[in-house]
Amino acid sequence: MKKLALLMIAVVLLTGYAMADRGIPPVPETQGIVTSTSVNVVGNFASMSELQWRITTAPGGLPAVPPLEVEEEGAIYESTYTEDTQSHGVGLMLYDKELDVETSGQITGQWNIEATKQIAFIGIDGAYVVSTDNIMVDGAAQSIETEEQVICPFASAIEEDFPAFCNRAEAGSTIDMTVANVRTTTTDRFVMPSADHTVELNHDIRVSELIADVPSVGLASAYLDVLIQEAGGDENDNDLMERIEFHEETTADGAITLFEKLMHYESGMVR
Repeated sequence: MKKLALLMIAVVLLTGYAMADRGIPPVPETQGIVTSTSVNVVGNFASMSELQWRITTAPGGLPAVPPLEVEEEGAIYESTYTEDTQSHGVGLMLYDKELDVETSGQITGQWNIEATKQIAFIGIDGAYVVSTDNIMVDGAAQSIETEEQVICPFASAIEEDFPAFCNRAEAGSTIDMTVANVRTTTTDRFVMPSADHTVELNHDIRVSELIADVPSVGLASAYLDVLIQEAGGDENDNDLMERIEFHEETTADGAITLFEKLMHYESGMVR
């Protein structure tokens, strides 16, 4: 069988200095949610995870948003994560999943949402497995004085105000395969103690041979969508000065020796 090798690495979108997400501080009471799943089965399999998260600093809380009043310097962030895996027909399934949700403020190298998943599957009599992953982070805020958001004492000398913004990033992947060896890693960070750290979103997928000379068989795809809307500085704090729309999607269908896609979004005043 002819081998198909695909390598799609490092889709990176970075926004510029002083016009970017500032993240959002945590509420006083924080939570941690952790799940770990390991399954080895010949038969049918289904697993699903879903998270919806909204947090704001606007007076009146979430019921009062919208609007974000200019004079109140409020911010709101939303993040979602979903993962859905189902086999159709009888097959040999090995499934391992780790999910960690942390609502406290996280710094560089730490995550509010972190998920890893590994699937090995062999369908019997045409059986197949379908698995999807998706993560999204969306932030909007009015302008605020830099010294109120950034610990670094020199930041306000460079930029006195943190301008308004409305930014959204979403990434995900799907497989539909009769033979599969797949690993996905999904993370984001947007709840932070200060704006000295960046808002970040990552989703990686790797599809490879089940064993040597036995490729994965079926369809694999992955995508990244980003919408950036940024204000300027000084007297233009609430005027739209920049808009960026980005979309990329990659799909492979057949006998897959390697399909790898790494997607990264990072936005912050200090990078």
